[in-house]
Amino acid sequence: MTKVTARVAHPGDVESVQRVAKAAWHAVYDEILGEDVVDQVLGEWYDDDAIAAGITHDAQDFFVAERAEEVVGYAHVGPHPPRRIHQLYRLYVHPDEWRDGIGRQLLAEVEQALYDRDVTLYEVEVVTDNTIGV
Repeated sequence: MTKVTARVAHPGDVESVQRVAKAAWHAVYDEILGEDVVDQVLGEWYDDDAIAAGITHDAQDFFVAERAEEVVGYAHVGPHPPRRIHQLYRLYVHPDEWRDGIGRQLLAEVEQALYDRDVTLYEVEVVTDNTIGV
């Protein structure tokens, strides 16, 4: 199996992030939230502008994981005002790639970026019934 590498995302990754998001969100949340709600959330939170803004924001860090030059996962972290902590906004891996350590690899990139920013505390929120994300 081809090695997975993580790197900083760039604006050209928007479509790939959307592809992974669609697959992961439907696999995880269709039974929990319903397919229509998932489609609505994807349309609002994952439109071109929203993803590009996260990728290019100076105070946020956005990473992608690639296997054979194809994006298979992503992570996005940034400040959570007004509290003085950071929040892991998103960490998703394509369902075909689950249980291969890609999420851990992305989380290590996030933690290194936070360390580099002198951030000592961050939070993660997970939907209770999301057994994949726990």
